[in-house]
Amino acid sequence: MENDPYSSSSSNSSNFKLSLLEGLRVLRRTVRTVTTTVHNGSEDALHSNLAYNNNNNNDNNNIEDERHSFLPNNNDELPSQTHAPTTYRKQIREFIRRFGNYIAYVTVIVMLILLPIVLYRALSDKKVDTAAFNSAWIMVIGTIILSVRLVYLHLTHWYMPEVQKYVVRILWMVPLYAMQSYLSLRYHKSRIYIDSVRDFYEAYVIASFVYYLMALLGGQDALTELLRHKDPQLGKHSFPLSLILEPWELGEEFTLQCKHGVLQYVVIKCIATLLTFLCESANVYGEGKFEWLVAYPYLCFLQNLSVMYALYCLVMLYHAVEAELRHPINWRPLGKFICVKGIVFFCWWQGVIIFYLKAHGIIDHLGSWTSEEVANGLIDYCVVIEMVIFAIAHSYTFTYKEYLPRSFPHQTTTTRVVETSETQYLYRPPETLPQPMNFQDALWSSTVPRETIKDIKMLSRKKTTSSSICLANMTENENEKDDDEQQQ
Repeated sequence: MENDPYSSSSSNSSNFKLSLLEGLRVLRRTVRTVTTTVHNGSEDALHSNLAYNNNNNNDNNNIEDERHSFLPNNNDELPSQTHAPTTYRKQIREFIRRFGNYIAYVTVIVMLILLPIVLYRALSDKKVDTAAFNSAWIMVIGTIILSVRLVYLHLTHWYMPEVQKYVVRILWMVPLYAMQSYLSLRYHKSRIYIDSVRDFYEAYVIASFVYYLMALLGGQDALTELLRHKDPQLGKHSFPLSLILEPWELGEEFTLQCKHGVLQYVVIKCIATLLTFLCESANVYGEGKFEWLVAYPYLCFLQNLSVMYALYCLVMLYHAVEAELRHPINWRPLGKFICVKGIVFFCWWQGVIIFYLKAHGIIDHLGSWTSEEVANGLIDYCVVIEMVIFAIAHSYTFTYKEYLPRSFPHQTTTTRVVETSETQYLYRPPETLPQPMNFQDALWSSTVPRETIKDIKMLSRKKTTSSSICLANMTENENEKDDDEQQQ
């Protein structure tokens, strides 16, 4: 039976299992050596791990056990740390960190290759709607990949929870806008209901950016103390708001006015969305019609007035603290400000321009689409294109590397007196964790806007005058919020 095929097959199988076993042992030895050396920094631990693996040779009966033991078991766990990720999660995080840039590059390249092909094929058959749907879908997929990659990197490098939670909320704006615009383009008959989601999240992002600026400066109390030493001219309003608003006193009043100006947009947007649903159900909404007996012009005017005032308050706050956002740590605030305001700016003004062209007959009906549906479709398609651009821009302006402990000198992580060209103030840096928070806790803290809900409730109880907000119980409310966060 020298040429017995079964014997030969058994021998080959045995050799294959031995080779597989040896390969697994080598990989396991490498993982244990690297992790032990990095976390323990001990040469004795290195030698002990090498000896441990060398004592497990020629064990053909435990191949399955060896295969499972490649990943660390309970006895191989690293020293316990409160927020330290497991070795497996750390390997995934390291893979995304190292190859995430390549994923982004490949995504952009694939989009650039597929878009001309899809557009050419659809337009050659004179299918304009198909060309728009398919090309928009490709850009949406690319936008989601770019944005989710960046969000994941933040959640796995969660060193500044009080700052990065606002960053993640801002980053979600791009894929949400892209997906919503595509759905609105694809199912244009239900566009009114779909667009409401985008408009609501727009208000949420503007509020999150204000909280983000405050967190970079050490919180609301630190910002209030900083503003007290600023030039009072920063609290004066430009024309025409100077005719109806009195100057804001720098300090508590300025801080609260800016916060209130942004949060009012969140409240008004929620109310306007509900009214839009009710009016559309009653057939009295009349989108695009400027008539006395429909609700569209009134709701449009109210929302536009609200968003303009919210953006004005955001600009006032940014202008007042721009110098402190650049020193002693340069957070590169201009790029972040342009990204947040740019999305709102483009979405608003391109809509105005497109509807102006429709009103003058330049944009007409196309196939089964009415002129109004074509105009709204152009707006949605432009938003999809812009979200690809902003997804790429976010990779540079809201990078996770800014919040790593090694990204800034040690002297910038302690409370100290800082002098600028304008004033001298007590610098309170954002809290930095020694180890990144675990993924689940990071995701949860970035999802639930506790501070926004509490501040809306607090501001709704304040009595307002012509241009100022009552500041009574302000400190008490902040203390209650801090106590709630500590208990959680």
